[in-house]
Amino acid sequence: MQTESETEIEIGKLEHDVDRFYSLIRTECTEIAGMLYRHLGQNGARINASQRRLTALSRDVAGLRPRLAMIEARLMRDAAQQAEAEGGRPVLPQRWYDLRVRANRLQSDMNLWHEVGALISRQIPPKATPLYYAYDGRPEPLVTQAHVSDALFTSLHKLLNPLQQSEESQQLGCFEDIGLANSVFLEHAHVAYRVFLAQRHRHPARFLDVGCGVGLKVVSALEFFPSADGLEYDTGYARTSKALFKAMGLAQCGSIHGDAVSFDKYADYDVIYFYRPMRNEEGLKKMENQIVEHARPGTILIAPYLSFAARHQSLNCGQIGGSVFIAGLSQKETDELARAAEFIGPHVKRRETRVPSIWEPVLAASHANGHGIPRAIRITV
Repeated sequence: MQTESETEIEIGKLEHDVDRFYSLIRTECTEIAGMLYRHLGQNGARINASQRRLTALSRDVAGLRPRLAMIEARLMRDAAQQAEAEGGRPVLPQRWYDLRVRANRLQSDMNLWHEVGALISRQIPPKATPLYYAYDGRPEPLVTQAHVSDALFTSLHKLLNPLQQSEESQQLGCFEDIGLANSVFLEHAHVAYRVFLAQRHRHPARFLDVGCGVGLKVVSALEFFPSADGLEYDTGYARTSKALFKAMGLAQCGSIHGDAVSFDKYADYDVIYFYRPMRNEEGLKKMENQIVEHARPGTILIAPYLSFAARHQSLNCGQIGGSVFIAGLSQKETDELARAAEFIGPHVKRRETRVPSIWEPVLAASHANGHGIPRAIRITV
């Protein structure tokens, strides 16, 4: 039987190897993440070299399993003999339990290397994908599915908001709570999300729906933006949206009761959506001017109606495409931003994990480029 000191030596070697593997893997992850953050300026050869080293490390980590099993069997045997001689139950050294926790976590993380490696490879080199697709080029089954989904969404909207528009809102010239087809909204919101990532902000995006009604578009926006507010003039609608957010437990959503023409907090938002909330043209122009004058240069505007598209140049806005515009940018600057956004991937929400893995730098950098591992568990809001 090996002496305790020999077993301790073996444990020490394992501890050293686990520490070394953690250090080497973190170094490679940091290297890859740094390259991915450069996006269009990345060095593909260096990333590929890091991937090869990580593949080799994954094999080394897999080799820990038989070594751990052998030493644990030895420790269990010795502990059982000691318990039989002295009474009590077999107990292994705390040092061993600590090592097993770290080694098991490392092995669990390395089991994801296949997925993480594929995620990295999808970004080398960066590939452009269109921001919008022509409607007549879409497969008919997908178009039909979108129409069915929109019909269901419209029914849900009517169920949640049976209120009649207030007389005060009518006199001001506000439209009733009529919503843009949700599939169309999601298309524009997805483009806005990719544009936001292309702008390389260092803060999470804030979304505002001007004339939010019951607030369903605010809820939909959470799939793209971590916080979203709705601005609504009609008292009944504003109250309903606030109740909806509360009932759904959406602390990241806010309901603001106010007038879009006099609202002066547009600079607080990165993405502003407005779907012709004013009935009369004069009031609509005042609202548009208020938004553009108070929004920060570079703010993303989603305005899916023809009159804004006709006026956007006079409002000093560039057009990304479709119904997405950029406040305070020339068309040349906007075209450059649109081109950069085409190189942002289509992925939106990150996979939820309770504990950050060793791959966190790579996952964060990939997320900033619009790429991620498909959701493995249900996303909750």
